[in-house]
Amino acid sequence: MTKQGNFISLLYYFGLLTIQGWKQGRFHLKIPNLTILNLMYGYIRSGFEDADVFKIDLWKLSDLITQMAFQGVWKPFFKFLAEQIEKQTAIRDYLNGEKVIQGFLLAYLNVADFYITQSESEINKGYSDIYMEPFLSKYPDLKYSYLIELKYLTRSEYCEDKLQEKIKDAQEQLDQYAASDRVKCSIGSTQLIRIILVYKGWELDYCEVY
Repeated sequence: MTKQGNFISLLYYFGLLTIQGWKQGRFHLKIPNLTILNLMYGYIRSGFEDADVFKIDLWKLSDLITQMAFQGVWKPFFKFLAEQIEKQTAIRDYLNGEKVIQGFLLAYLNVADFYITQSESEINKGYSDIYMEPFLSKYPDLKYSYLIELKYLTRSEYCEDKLQEKIKDAQEQLDQYAASDRVKCSIGSTQLIRIILVYKGWELDYCEVY
């Protein structure tokens, strides 16, 4: 299964992808439901571990996500993940772009199922990087929900001016998404926390609430 087209066809055949629509002369595919999405995130985590690229204490991560959900204590999760990336050098070569890091974060943010975690979801005429919609039908006592905007700079292009430019862009996008009716309705009674993450290569350089 060396050809990309064959692999995508296999995913479609097994129901892991479904057709979302037709655009610009080609089919656009999507993951059909939350169950399949969580299976794929689990596959990514297992793949990293089986290939001896990245291993992490999932029990600790689950506990940190619980703190995010019920106490609003969010920074330890991202700091712990960043510390493990720093310690385990094999994973660094894979984290070479914004979308790659975004997928990496999504795989580990879904260790616990307190949230319906959405990526590149259309919100208020934009596409949010990560929206952690509270799974209130299953956990009605959740206290916090999250919008996360992720920015990336290569190590060679990084400077203070570009960092501030990325932060400003993220702030504007978070304002746009938080103002949407969709977010306002789906967060219920939870408190929405808006987070900006800026990566310098594989390194988490900026991690603050907005």
